[in-house]
Amino acid sequence: MIKAVLFDFDETLQDRTLAFEKYMVTFFKDFLPNLSEEEKNKRRDDMIATGNGGYVNRIKWFQKLIDMWHWDDAPAASDLVVHYDNQFGLHIAMFDESVPLLKELKKRGYITGVITNGGSYLQHTKLEGSGLLPYCDIVVVSGDLPFAKPSKEIFTYTADKLGLKTDECVYVGDHPVNDIEGALSSGMKAIRMNWGWFKDQDLREDVPTIDNIYDVLKCL
Repeated sequence: MIKAVLFDFDETLQDRTLAFEKYMVTFFKDFLPNLSEEEKNKRRDDMIATGNGGYVNRIKWFQKLIDMWHWDDAPAASDLVVHYDNQFGLHIAMFDESVPLLKELKKRGYITGVITNGGSYLQHTKLEGSGLLPYCDIVVVSGDLPFAKPSKEIFTYTADKLGLKTDECVYVGDHPVNDIEGALSSGMKAIRMNWGWFKDQDLREDVPTIDNIYDVLKCL
């Protein structure tokens, strides 16, 4: 019997792709305000194409962009990472259905929560601006812990904190490895949110697939 429904955050409860579009506006305003719109658009495309949906070493990623753009007076890549970590979390793009879904799950008696990878400050900033916290019984951020998805430890840790067995939990996420394989390896059930950078990649017949987060209700 499923007692808890737990979620990834980016590309599951939040449209990270749209949030990143918003962040790039701030990035160019703060660092390259005098570029033409045509050049800004080109460099936005470069950031998206090389960003791997956020799954990058950010220092190496920013250095790659500096080199690609021949950005001679650029700040250090490490300074750009600090800007990203401090600013990206302020650019929220929640799916319209996310808060109503958590409200409905709570109404039906489910325990709810978030398990997300990322730096502590960045992910907590996102969550604080998301409107979800009043409807979450637990929030687990890998940056606060010595383990991260896809390690099964972060899933078992969360279940233990809730006083549940892992097979009493279902985990919803978009990443085929970090979210789906990680949850399954811990004994949790899984639901695949088919959205964002990993859309249509490595879908599994044994895992329900949705493209609207509210459809979690159809899978329970």
